[in-house]
Amino acid sequence: MSRSTGWILLALIVAAPCAAQTSAPTSTPPDFPRGRITGYMFGDLYYNLDGNPNHVYDANGNDLGKANIDNTLVPITGDLNGVQLRRVYFQLDNDLSVRYATRFRLEVDGKSLTSDNKLGVNVKAAYLQAKSIVPRGDGYFGVLTTPTWENSEEFWGYRSLEKTIADFRGLGSSADLALEMKGFVGDKHHIGYSAMVGNGAGQSPETNRFKKVYLALPLRLGDLRVEPFGDYESVRSNVQGNFDRSTLKLFAGYEFKKMAVGLEAVDRVNRRGALRSQNPRGISVYARGSITSTLSGVARYDHWVSDQNLGNRVDSDLFIAALDWQPYRDVHIMPNVEAKQYISHGNPAAFPAHNELQARITFYYRFSRPQSS
Repeated sequence: MSRSTGWILLALIVAAPCAAQTSAPTSTPPDFPRGRITGYMFGDLYYNLDGNPNHVYDANGNDLGKANIDNTLVPITGDLNGVQLRRVYFQLDNDLSVRYATRFRLEVDGKSLTSDNKLGVNVKAAYLQAKSIVPRGDGYFGVLTTPTWENSEEFWGYRSLEKTIADFRGLGSSADLALEMKGFVGDKHHIGYSAMVGNGAGQSPETNRFKKVYLALPLRLGDLRVEPFGDYESVRSNVQGNFDRSTLKLFAGYEFKKMAVGLEAVDRVNRRGALRSQNPRGISVYARGSITSTLSGVARYDHWVSDQNLGNRVDSDLFIAALDWQPYRDVHIMPNVEAKQYISHGNPAAFPAHNELQARITFYYRFSRPQSS
């Protein structure tokens, strides 16, 4: 072998491992399990500008008046004021593998109190997700978020100010012990579906043999979102016999460059055996938009008909207006007002003597801890 040939062989032997090291590395699967902690909090400084002027106190000097506007016909108490914590979420998401994941969420709600009047904690979500059971479709089991207002609330974007109309009017629960299939019909994700069968008792244990079924069909075409929704539940009563209730709801929203508008219409039928059926219904319209990079504005109007089948009734209008200042990402400071006006039809005996107006500064922030292996 010539000297030149030997040098060539030596160069090839030395270069071979170097070439192997510089070749494209093989991809490695992600580490499992891995978890992520997230959550948020919102609360207010509030002052009731209008409401029932009469204050009633207990033996310890506590004002028994009502602090917040809600779905009842009982007005808030004028001049009540203070600091309130309305909701805290603490959530743990855990990816067990490529196919399986879990979620556990705790909620602190300012209206849920313990026996000694401390803020109560409840389980808001606790479920197992099995991915791709069918093409583009996942299965869920446990305490699940219902599709009743899941997507419409996300588009509204201001749960920290107020619930969406179906939630505010008490037409369902945001969570249920249930089984669910959720996914998309096509690979472009223009047509979605969410089909759920649950106890119908929210986060409480089941108390009867009847179940509640939910179906939502979220559609997305560019910046337009449309979602028809329906649910049905049958109930047994020793007083009224068999009766049932059903809800139909339509949500539509459109995203412009710097603003968005939304509409939600809901119709509920309560069939009560031999008694007269009830038919509450309502509509909600709103707009939100950016004024500057750190300042946004929000306005909303709801009209509610307490029972379309009843001549003597009390309807109501809800108004919300707010500014949203974001001094830092995921930190929001929102001066806002919320008002409720009552409308008399016929001569209802329960017509409230006072309308309601509350001024607030709402604080809202999110927190998260990155995923860890």
